[in-house]
Amino acid sequence: MNKTDSKITQLSEWLHQRGIFTQIGVVGLLGALASLSLPPLFLAPAVLAFIPFFIHASSCKSTWQTILLFWGFAFGWFTASLYWISASLFVDISWEVLILPLSLFALPAFLSLFWGLAGLLVYRTGRTAEARLIYAGLFIGLAELLRSVLFTGFPWNSPSYLILTHDNLSQIASLIGQNGSVFLVLISIVGICFLYLRFWKIGALCLLPLLASIVYGGWRLDSPSVLVKGDFLKNPEILVRIVQPNIPQKERWKPELKNEQIDKLFALSAFHKQPASLIIWPEAAYPSIWPDSEEQFMSLARDALPENSQLLSGMLRFDQEKKLYNSALLFNANGRLTGKIDKQKRVPFGEYIPFRNNFIFKHLNLFGNKIDISVGPKSGLLYTKDEIKLRVFICYEIIFPNFVSKQGRPDIIINLTNDAWFGNTIGPYQHLSQARLRAIEEGLPLVRVANTGISAVFNYRGMPLAKIDLMERGVLDVPVSLQQEVTIYSKHRWKIVASIISLLILCSVLLDVNFLTRQKIRNIN
Repeated sequence: MNKTDSKITQLSEWLHQRGIFTQIGVVGLLGALASLSLPPLFLAPAVLAFIPFFIHASSCKSTWQTILLFWGFAFGWFTASLYWISASLFVDISWEVLILPLSLFALPAFLSLFWGLAGLLVYRTGRTAEARLIYAGLFIGLAELLRSVLFTGFPWNSPSYLILTHDNLSQIASLIGQNGSVFLVLISIVGICFLYLRFWKIGALCLLPLLASIVYGGWRLDSPSVLVKGDFLKNPEILVRIVQPNIPQKERWKPELKNEQIDKLFALSAFHKQPASLIIWPEAAYPSIWPDSEEQFMSLARDALPENSQLLSGMLRFDQEKKLYNSALLFNANGRLTGKIDKQKRVPFGEYIPFRNNFIFKHLNLFGNKIDISVGPKSGLLYTKDEIKLRVFICYEIIFPNFVSKQGRPDIIINLTNDAWFGNTIGPYQHLSQARLRAIEEGLPLVRVANTGISAVFNYRGMPLAKIDLMERGVLDVPVSLQQEVTIYSKHRWKIVASIISLLILCSVLLDVNFLTRQKIRNIN
């Protein structure tokens, strides 16, 4: 037995001698520890918890053992990093708090199935323990791509977000995007595994893309800015006023507080004497359903909004058929509606009930008479009076890669959200980081406005320009430059991801053959 075999055996032997539930428990704890590397903690050393998991799982002796260990690690990862979702059940405590175990454990268990599938492919494809390390990076990356699109998609807390631990490294998203970055992160972890196992050349080869990404990021951040937009505009920037009212979720829809909240919104909007071109309120900021309060709104807007300004606000609205939408509405200074965008990706169980008309749910009436929010039409971009193109994402729509390009390239990305449901947890910080990645991918400035925070503005390289912290009320006037960069990723998208996957498959097969040949030679000797 050589040193490599000795290392693998030494690290995992004590686990292999125990039952599968003990093994799942241990790798689950490793997954929870590894999740500390995600925002907002960004404890980069915590990513090393992947190493004992990868090395142990690569030496499994059965298909089901491999599947369960991959599932167990992912369960720890998602349970520890998504616990904050359950905070929404305590905002207005009712019978729904009884589904707490589902939000705490069922959702992570479901998301972990994708990693379990990766484990199946790793075991079936890799013919040696060493080769399975490479396949682990490849198939977990593919599992994450599936997780981002299947069953409406939920690409939250992908390992790709580890690139945000360093400004230089984050810039690689402009080349390969979030979907390519997940492979970069995982193959880098595999490289560390190989170095630990004293496969120096292969380990260095796996880490080479990571080092190249850091160098590229430094070059991109230090290179001179190129003005792409602005040459045909009167002004290459727009003064944006972001309003964070910080209204607790428990108070947002109380009828007796409605007028107070409306007055607060307009007072904050007129707080600065300098007129802003665009005033932005968060998701569903106005505590009434449009157009029921149209006349009141127009009257208040005429009195409070600066002349020549425009207001972009999140609102709930009814259409002529009384369908309910979660929308972003654009108004002029007189309060007249000039454009709208409706939310297309709804939150399951938050904004609509899946299978509501299913025979079982229909007759049990578990969810009362709550009205589902409808899927909005693909309404494209909003245009300001200066013909600046706005692409508005409502709430968690911003976490989906490639969604920016669906209706044409904008000049500014805007994210309206209400994270008040989740209080002072890590959820709003994670949401902010994932929004930031869109700016880097697309090479576009991004403005994020939240009810209780975190509101922020980023330039087209994803660098922060201004921020209002969590649980603070505030107003910020930010001159947003219309500088942008048509990034390589924004031009090619899936072609780049497909190229990365193809290259990794080729390398995985070659390394698998190489390791298998070495193993045969060792057995002969």
